[in-house]
Amino acid sequence: MGDDGRMFLASPLLRVGLPTLISLCCLGAALGPAQAADAPTPAVTPSSTQVPSATASPTPTPAPSASASVAVTPSVSPPVVAPPAPVPAVPIPMPTALGSWCRALFPLTAPAAERNAAQQLLSQGLINFGKGGTYRLTEHPNWKPQASSDTSGDRHVNSLNWALPLLFRGVQVQNQAMVDRFRQLMLYWIADHQGKRSYWVDASIYGGLRTETLVCAAQTLNDPIITAAALQDARTMVKSNAGAALVATGVNNTDLIRQTGALAAFCWIGDWPTRDRAWANLVSIANGVIHPDGSDIEGSPSYAVYIEKLLSSVEAAAATCGMPADPIPTLRNRLFDFVAQSIRPDFLQESIGDGISASLRGTFGAADGQAEWVRTGGKSGTPPPTIYSAYDGGYIFGRAGWQPQPGQADSYYSLRYSSTRPGTAHTHDDGTGLTFFSKGVEWIGDPGPYRYENSDPLRAYLKTRAAHSGLTVGKVDRSRWSGVKKLTAASDWATGGNDTSCVQDNTWKSVTLVRCTQFVRSVDAMIVTDYVNASKAKPKGRFTWQRWQLAPGVNSGYEGSTLVLSKGDKNLDIVKSGVDPWVIDYAKPGGKIGWFTGAWGEKLPSQVINRQVPIPKAGVSQALVTVLVPRNAGEQVPVSIAANGVTITRGGLTITTPAPMPHLGAPLL
Repeated sequence: MGDDGRMFLASPLLRVGLPTLISLCCLGAALGPAQAADAPTPAVTPSSTQVPSATASPTPTPAPSASASVAVTPSVSPPVVAPPAPVPAVPIPMPTALGSWCRALFPLTAPAAERNAAQQLLSQGLINFGKGGTYRLTEHPNWKPQASSDTSGDRHVNSLNWALPLLFRGVQVQNQAMVDRFRQLMLYWIADHQGKRSYWVDASIYGGLRTETLVCAAQTLNDPIITAAALQDARTMVKSNAGAALVATGVNNTDLIRQTGALAAFCWIGDWPTRDRAWANLVSIANGVIHPDGSDIEGSPSYAVYIEKLLSSVEAAAATCGMPADPIPTLRNRLFDFVAQSIRPDFLQESIGDGISASLRGTFGAADGQAEWVRTGGKSGTPPPTIYSAYDGGYIFGRAGWQPQPGQADSYYSLRYSSTRPGTAHTHDDGTGLTFFSKGVEWIGDPGPYRYENSDPLRAYLKTRAAHSGLTVGKVDRSRWSGVKKLTAASDWATGGNDTSCVQDNTWKSVTLVRCTQFVRSVDAMIVTDYVNASKAKPKGRFTWQRWQLAPGVNSGYEGSTLVLSKGDKNLDIVKSGVDPWVIDYAKPGGKIGWFTGAWGEKLPSQVINRQVPIPKAGVSQALVTVLVPRNAGEQVPVSIAANGVTITRGGLTITTPAPMPHLGAPLL
């Protein structure tokens, strides 16, 4: 229906080859508005004109296949053609079941959500993209961007998977109007996208989801135009040469979706050589998006969770095609260990890169003990065995332990460096970035993605180094692509000892930065030493800029000369070397500094604690030491910083440890 309540019926000009849709006006009057949108419609009796059978097509029994081949075979399908000239409308028999590929590619969601989505599409023409906003369909959509959807939502109009609730619900309750509207939308899109397409129509996730949607639609509806379109899409998706190598580089999660759609299409029609090429691509891409240690390449642990979901879909596709899924199950298992380490003591995932702090979905890592532990908040499963780890995806994680006792240390932290493989659009410029959680509070956080709107200045800012608790250099040229490398990742956690980690930032052309962290378990404190080597060039006005991005709800103030963060009855002392003062920047309306992501697209105000330390004209090696000390209100934990190291006293225990540095002899500033 349109905004004025009219049913979206095909116009005479656009009804070429389409069935005559059954109007709901009379049916609605008989059943009432609450029933009309979802009620089964009377079966239609086919005329004597022959039409394709609407019975869901079974998946062919796969032919035996040797190891996956990368050879391309000629297409066995005709090219997509425009709808035929107008002919007398012929009722299409109602499908009685979904094609076998539909639920393999799109697992069952909550029935109420599927019903509501179908009703909204039919009665209001409303697509709810969730994070991507909403989109309003006219009778014949123009597929153009709308103000109510962001960049992602505008592009997802071409995915077509948003229309599947009409097909799924329509077949389930035998509602002819829903199925007809679904078919009509598919044919409109196909007719409107003949010839050359704009880049984003076939690119990334959009082309892959559309291929999967068209395969499901073609198999269920037996429509020759939709079938030809599905195979044309599949030929586009399978063009990747990823399968020529064991490990694909320069790929991301969306490539898994594209190849899964191609696999489904060619398995369905029995084109085994091209199916094998799609599978070879899938294996290579899966190996490429997951490092051997289980970490992701997306610069965001949230995307590792998403990749695990995609791999589950790949396994389901292999099963539907009757072929073994190796090595996909092994790769999924590796992901579980990595994701577990990214979970904070409050059982929320750290908001690194394009991810927000959120609980794991209820189906994550089913049957894996460690995944169950972090998914259920420690109520069942088995806690992971390690409490310190470094990953090739560019992550270091450490914690006091997995089962902290009430009142005892629960500290957790993360440190970022560059992945050993090319990053993706979801990776932020967050090298040297640190997060710190303790006493049940996220003190130093990562601001997250805000939302996927390319034109939004806040979105652009939150991806930069300046938005993270890392290091920058002023008045010095930079090449981001030089990367941040891991130097040291060592821990004596098994005997209750310290974690020591160092990463080197090579992105500044005349200055080298090294950030070293040492988590001292015996006194529950984090020592951060930022080493600056600025001897290569001597321009005026250079400075090192330290920033600590406070999480929302954390306040700052002074107790004597010590900067103290507070939330409720918990505190975090920030003790530093040098005389350069802390500056506190507050989030302001219309500004960019200090904002965090709450829920998707929600910005929350916070503060940034920062200081600029001048680099002398003559060039110098400097060491800037910062100590983070969590404590309860009223508790005193004295800290002193001297040339021989950092001294901390807690609960009658005093320790002195050299500040962690890769170079000796640098003066403390």
